[in-house]
Amino acid sequence: MLDLLKILPTAKSSLSILFSVAVFVSAASAQTTRARVQVSVSNSAFVSVQISSIEPADNWSFRNVVAGALGLGDRVEQFRASEKDRELNVRKLAAGEFRSVRLADKVSYVVKIPPQRPGDFAHVSWLTEETGLLMLADLLPESIVNAQVDFALPAGWRVGTPLRSDAVNSFSIEKVDRQVFLVGKEIQHVSTNVAGMELQVVTSGSWRFDDRDVLKAARKVLEHYLGLTGYNLAERPTVFIAPMPSSETSSEWKAETRGSTVTLLLNRGAPIKNWIPQLGVIFTHELFHLWIPNALLLQGDYDWFFEGFTVYIALQTALKLKLIGFDEFLNTIGRVNDSYLSYEDKQSLLEASETRWTNNNSLVYDKGMLAALLYDLVVRQESQGRDSLQNRYRQLFGVDRGGLADANDVIIKLLNVSPKTDAFTKSYIESKTKIELEKLLPTFGIDVQIGTANTQLKMRGQLTREQRELWRSLGYKK
Repeated sequence: MLDLLKILPTAKSSLSILFSVAVFVSAASAQTTRARVQVSVSNSAFVSVQISSIEPADNWSFRNVVAGALGLGDRVEQFRASEKDRELNVRKLAAGEFRSVRLADKVSYVVKIPPQRPGDFAHVSWLTEETGLLMLADLLPESIVNAQVDFALPAGWRVGTPLRSDAVNSFSIEKVDRQVFLVGKEIQHVSTNVAGMELQVVTSGSWRFDDRDVLKAARKVLEHYLGLTGYNLAERPTVFIAPMPSSETSSEWKAETRGSTVTLLLNRGAPIKNWIPQLGVIFTHELFHLWIPNALLLQGDYDWFFEGFTVYIALQTALKLKLIGFDEFLNTIGRVNDSYLSYEDKQSLLEASETRWTNNNSLVYDKGMLAALLYDLVVRQESQGRDSLQNRYRQLFGVDRGGLADANDVIIKLLNVSPKTDAFTKSYIESKTKIELEKLLPTFGIDVQIGTANTQLKMRGQLTREQRELWRSLGYKK
């Protein structure tokens, strides 16, 4: 049986792009035209970047923080700017902040690739002698939005990407901060069609599993979420699988979903006998991020929903697809509750989302997941099984908002389908009410024992007819 404590909660490293934006950007540097970018890789120590055909600017800012990875601006060195090929004096104002004496139409610089912290592997650019991840969000100034990007790589290296190439290693890109490239000596890809969408798996190096088995596992999950949301993805969904850039980590895997790309970094030395079932469970969380939040036109801090609620939907999906059994479903809820009880909860889920990177990162996952479970049970009980949390997702993608809208307003409005659910969201999402499973789950036929070691969830021997039907709708077979 797979240990979901090692799988679903580890998806806390999955981010779907939340950047802390550098503050010094002049109006002149806010570009909307397509820049011409060349990214050159000659060794694993640094990346050289040249940018031309840009709107004249005298200020350039690089992100200093991406998904908890700090100090990225310090990696930018040898920054030069020129006007009509005449080099200009440039002053470094702060980490990742540069200003030239006059407007420039061309810049160049190098980005150092120092050893990363294990927790940052999936979120920032890195290189080894064999392979690497190049993320335009930390390689290009924030002012670059659209670009024609050309890669100059070592002999024999190839590029893996969800994008279609204009020429060899050349790509036209909208929203550069959403793009990730897998580069290396041994880049392979397999693909299949899913309801008109091309699903692609790109791997670097050789593995103990067959790429087509990975593709099959990903396809199964993708089909499920396509049915759940009723929404076809606009971009080609792509899964990258690459080795961890360092063996100095105890983690079996790290992941991030950015744009249309799911990046999985696997530890070759992990004691995993069969990776395919493990990858299947990982996909239940990561692939859902292609929809939530990456395909939504929403703004604001709503990590409680796109992370916490996604953990619960992923758990449901793993059960439905028979990647786990019902006992493991309950055991995982118990372990999440253990994690939740290990720290003091003093925030609402809305507040926890706003302070995710400066406070307790676990709260949006643990409390969010438990809130999703309880909301789902309330809706199923109240509707006698005719409604569920899953129905909210199809409605979410059916809302015509006419542009960006506040995520919390939209989602909470969708969740509030009755006076009972309205009271629930006010208590457990908008307010600081603590979640006490031992008081709440008995109503639904589950006894909860909070022990010194772990939380035990046990189905009552004598369920009411309504309780039995509720749990059967979730996969309970007895």
